Amino acid sequence: MSAIKKNITDNFKKIENRNNITVIPAGNSLPQSGNYEIGDRVFRDDPVASLTYPSNYLLVAKSSTWGWHWRPIQTMLSPWVTVPSSCMEDSGFSLHPTFKFQIALDSKGQCHWRGVIMSNNPGITPASSIAILKFLPDGLKPNMNFMHTLAISPVTGGAGKTGYVGGRIFMRSDGYTSFRFFNTGNGLSQNIWLDGLTYPNSEGFYYGA
Repeated sequence: MSAIKKNITDNFKKIENRNNITVIPAGNSLPQSGNYEIGDRVFRDDPVASLTYPSNYLLVAKSSTWGWHWRPIQTMLSPWVTVPSSCMEDSGFSLHPTFKFQIALDSKGQCHWRGVIMSNNPGITPASSIAILKFLPDGLKPNMNFMHTLAISPVTGGAGKTGYVGGRIFMRSDGYTSFRFFNTGNGLSQNIWLDGLTYPNSEGFYYGA
């Protein structure tokens, strides 16, 4: 108490030195490596007039198999992050080289997917559940179990139930996913489209496996 003024201001606030926030130049990718921990913040200095305006981002998923994912604070949607091929569980499938599997997070707590997973052989085996992807890391898991229909291409024509070619993904809140396909054993169906898959996250700040 003999040196009370040493570390306290006249307003009784402790003086602490803190590092400045990392500034990401406009249009650049958000970090996928470095000394960042879950909950750390960066700022991307996009032009005010751009579609992606200046925003802080919080690191909410840090996974060696699914990549790093940052949730925006001010802007609506984060930049799309290309998911690495290490997310794949079944060797019979791979990520499309052109229509890349990508994930974006929005400021409202939603997770958005797009892109294509493709079968390594024409014709996807129908009527069986397949765990194509590894478990989702905390930070990308859904807040409840749900199913989402998926488009398949190419498809052949037909009528009625036998003419429908498609699939679905089942997602559990613990991060498990499985795919099931219908009338895809035609020797043609190869691409599984993830566009339009959107769900609310269950977790905010966690490490991924």
